[in-house]
Amino acid sequence: MSIIEPTTEQLDNLVAPYLAQQSQGLGFAIGYVGPDFQNIYLAGNLLNQNGFALPFTSDTPFEIASVSKTFTATLYALLIQQVTDPSPVVGDFGLDIAQQFNAIPLVSLINYTSGLPTDNANARDYLPYLAQPYSTQGMLGYLSMNALHPQVPDATYRYSNLAFGIMGAVLPTIAGEGSTFENLAATYIFDRLSMSSKFFDEVRINHLPRGFDYSQNVASPVQPGWPFFPAYNGAGGIVASPNDMMTWLRFNMGLQTDPILSPLLPALQSPSTTVTTPWKDSLGLGWFLTPETTDTFACVWKDGDLAGYSSFMAFLPSSDPGTDASQAGVFFLSNAGGLFNGDAEISAYISYNVLRIMQGLEQTENSRSFPRSSISRHVGATS
Repeated sequence: MSIIEPTTEQLDNLVAPYLAQQSQGLGFAIGYVGPDFQNIYLAGNLLNQNGFALPFTSDTPFEIASVSKTFTATLYALLIQQVTDPSPVVGDFGLDIAQQFNAIPLVSLINYTSGLPTDNANARDYLPYLAQPYSTQGMLGYLSMNALHPQVPDATYRYSNLAFGIMGAVLPTIAGEGSTFENLAATYIFDRLSMSSKFFDEVRINHLPRGFDYSQNVASPVQPGWPFFPAYNGAGGIVASPNDMMTWLRFNMGLQTDPILSPLLPALQSPSTTVTTPWKDSLGLGWFLTPETTDTFACVWKDGDLAGYSSFMAFLPSSDPGTDASQAGVFFLSNAGGLFNGDAEISAYISYNVLRIMQGLEQTENSRSFPRSSISRHVGATS
């Protein structure tokens, strides 16, 4: 397959309709990688939280939301090697939570089959009763007192931020005394791959671009962050720059290697269960695995959405992850949430069309050709 570098004109055409809607404060970062090229394309402009101009560079931080789950999955794949039990469950790690959660297989927390709900919605300690900041201890307290009974694990797909929050509590117990989820991510991923990424509560707010949520094409500024941070850092807490996302894309494509992390790629990018999504994607660890169909090509992908931010990462699958590099990949960052092209969110619409351009395929408006449509996207939860 011949992979083609997108032109600036092609990328301009993809983002132009949205920048025409909002000329002030809306920005897009699109990174793409092929066998012999890579680039980060920036379009639009940004404002700070006070509404003043904010420089927009490849080092500008964005909330990447649920793309953070791919980092948590990588930490799991690394640290689970220290666990001798071949089938560990949540109850093996001393979290002091209600008994009904103990039998959940640990792997199901990160392959979307735990049976847990989206998060604390409808719980007694949900806003306005949720202590702020919502700590890991607060989350475990919720799980120790709640009468919630999960669905049968490893039986159906169910997107759960809570599951990744629990994984963020489990991993330090594996790593040992003094560990936190945040310092594990910094030590084993950010530092090893020379990334400047941090978690939301470690970032200066005045460095973050003002985010916008859209309702029927009308943009409203929103407060950054999420009430579930930092307990849900494993689900969506990472703040990363376009340069960081380029590094993460290249690593997962097998183009940037690390002696302890690269051997994890086969497990991360292979089906981890026979359960599939309602739109027939297989479930890797953190990643969704779209098979080739008459409508679409195969890809490995993950998206993210928080109030005022959206992100996306996708790449062509490798025949041998960690050994043979993927031939093409893309990432997307924006300070816009709820912005659509038809029934496809622009994060998927733009990213997928960039991958189509790179493969010499025509661009498409057909949402069936995207990794998942807006209908299937929210089955079970938001991300």
